[in-house]
Amino acid sequence: MSKLQVFDPENDTKIPFLRGMLTKSLQLAGLGFVEAYRVATEIREDFDDTDVVTTNELRGRIVEILTEDHPGAVLVQYQQKSNVLSENLMVESSDGVLRPFSRGMHTQRLESSSLPKDKCNVITRRVHRALTKENIKQITTRELTSRTYKAIEEELGQQSADFYLIWYDFLHNSYPLLLLIGGIPGSGKSTIATEVANRLGIVRTQSTDMLREVMRIMIPEKLAPSLHTSSFKAGEVLQKTDLYETSDKNSLLYGFQRQTEMVEVACEAVIQRALNEKVSMILEGVHIRPSLLSHITSLEAVVVPISLAVLDKQQLVRYIKGRSDSNKQRRAQRYLDNIEDIWQLQTVLLSEADSEDIEIINNIDLEETITDVIKVIIQTISVIYRGKIKSLRTKYV
Repeated sequence: MSKLQVFDPENDTKIPFLRGMLTKSLQLAGLGFVEAYRVATEIREDFDDTDVVTTNELRGRIVEILTEDHPGAVLVQYQQKSNVLSENLMVESSDGVLRPFSRGMHTQRLESSSLPKDKCNVITRRVHRALTKENIKQITTRELTSRTYKAIEEELGQQSADFYLIWYDFLHNSYPLLLLIGGIPGSGKSTIATEVANRLGIVRTQSTDMLREVMRIMIPEKLAPSLHTSSFKAGEVLQKTDLYETSDKNSLLYGFQRQTEMVEVACEAVIQRALNEKVSMILEGVHIRPSLLSHITSLEAVVVPISLAVLDKQQLVRYIKGRSDSNKQRRAQRYLDNIEDIWQLQTVLLSEADSEDIEIINNIDLEETITDVIKVIIQTISVIYRGKIKSLRTKYV
């Protein structure tokens, strides 16, 4: 694939086509990260045999795709270039730095506080309209927060406004967040983790599958046979070796347990690194189980464990098929061939989560699941802030 150049006739300049920049632009127009990345990838593939594309040609193709797939608010926002930073309104941070006000970024922050997505644009427009009407050219982050709080209160009520205030204060003044997302293969863990990380501005994400890959390089298969296979095949591997006695045990669960014990060592290491550096992190994978929580002893982090479920077996099959392109069909078929074992594994994981009062979220709809995950996070944080909301109102409102 050649490096595509974007030509701007007005300025007579060429710049490389940057899929990441287009993805961000589409996000600011209202798309989620996964869908924005898909559209940006489709656009890049459309010009696969082209060396240079003009800015008008590029915009025209973007509009075509959005017209077909997202004919509503996203298309309107993109066409009106609502994601372009305002040149007239500047926001001053607490450290005195001035930044242009971005309606797209403001909306995204509202979404991250678990407000209904269809209301976030409404609230942003309300705030921006008021500032424009008053001809305000510069505003502090505190005043912007106060105006946003009042707009939310008028639109959705005090509880939603308080949630926003709690979330805002947590992001700017509190401990790092450690979000642990467990679930079986195909339940949507990676997708949800990516979307939530993007909306909450969390730059560090990790999967237990990636940690296991690193461990496979370091530990030979003969020493740890269960580490070198899938979570639902580990028991079969152990039955074929003389190192372990598995005849009187459920081989599926025994093998998975052996694999989890090893992967948890790596999980503890990356968690401790994040805690030491005081940065938020999302860790997702089938190996996220209640036993991992007992190893997290730091009081300087907010730990939120979530178990992702797919309670409809046919839905799980569709998820597995849907996430596979032509190059991954063989991998998907391996999951489908072992769907009963995966289903049995989910029963065990959900039972463990339920016994430890870990939140279980049925992943039926992507947007609803993301919202539910963020709500669980904010509800957890709200417990920490119990009794402090009046002082927060005084501080910001």
